[in-house]
Amino acid sequence: MSLVELKKSAIVPGSNPPSRYSLEEWHLSNTTRDRCCLTQQTIADQVLAECGRIKDLTEEIVRTNKLETDHKLDEKIKDIEFLRGEIRRQRKEVVIELDNLTTFYQRMFDALNYIKGGPEVINQKCLMLREERIGIDLCRDDVERELIKERQVLQEVVSLLTRTAEQAQEQIRRLRSTTYLMDRDLEAKENAEKIDKHNLLLRETSLNLSMYHGFTQLDCSNITKEEWELFTEKSIADASKEINCARQFRCYVDTILNQACKDLLNQYNLVQAAFNRRIAETKDVKMKLEVHHAEVIEIMIFFCNHILCFRLSGNLMK
Repeated sequence: MSLVELKKSAIVPGSNPPSRYSLEEWHLSNTTRDRCCLTQQTIADQVLAECGRIKDLTEEIVRTNKLETDHKLDEKIKDIEFLRGEIRRQRKEVVIELDNLTTFYQRMFDALNYIKGGPEVINQKCLMLREERIGIDLCRDDVERELIKERQVLQEVVSLLTRTAEQAQEQIRRLRSTTYLMDRDLEAKENAEKIDKHNLLLRETSLNLSMYHGFTQLDCSNITKEEWELFTEKSIADASKEINCARQFRCYVDTILNQACKDLLNQYNLVQAAFNRRIAETKDVKMKLEVHHAEVIEIMIFFCNHILCFRLSGNLMK
């Protein structure tokens, strides 16, 4: 078979040719598509216009919200500065009262050490030495009674000062606790002020702005502004209360110290007066005994001389 015959045998008759459209149909199709494009373009322009309007409205809302937020932040910063000033002023008074009360506590501590190392030792030594009296002189006289009374006064003063010193330690602890809490509050408010000042300087063009992409609802704070203000007011009120208590207690300590000094001085004078009277009485009795002793010795010598004379006379008569 020749090559031409092979080619002819390979040709397969195709399907029917596609239908042809008229020129009017072609123009109608183009017009319809053009109208659809114009309609879609109009819709797109309307969407863009609405997006622009929403954008402008959003920018206005954001701008208004930012101005309002900045105003509130500025007010919050001023409130924090005012409260920090009040806390610092109150803390200064607490520190002054703490120093004063510490000074009074040191006075009580020194008074206790002085009494235990001085008057108590002397009183005990006097009582011990007076136990060494001999014979009839070992009697319960005014000196012993006043010394025993002085020992009781010293013990009462030591007991009172010890209890008062313990109360002073507790009051000092409370003042230090108040100072610690106020320092913590000042530190927290200082951090809050720094954060608010930093937030006040933030702009849309600021760097390192981050967004929260989580799903859990953010709970920025569980404390209301009223609770926040009430906490600071309570802290200042508690500090003022502790200051008043410390001042009253300091007056009480001063009264106790003065009264203790008066009681000890009064008893010291009574003991000294009793000693002076006893010494005067002893001297008077001693002088009288010495006079009587001299008289007795003189009489004894007189009798001895007479006895000797009698013996000599008797010997001569013999």
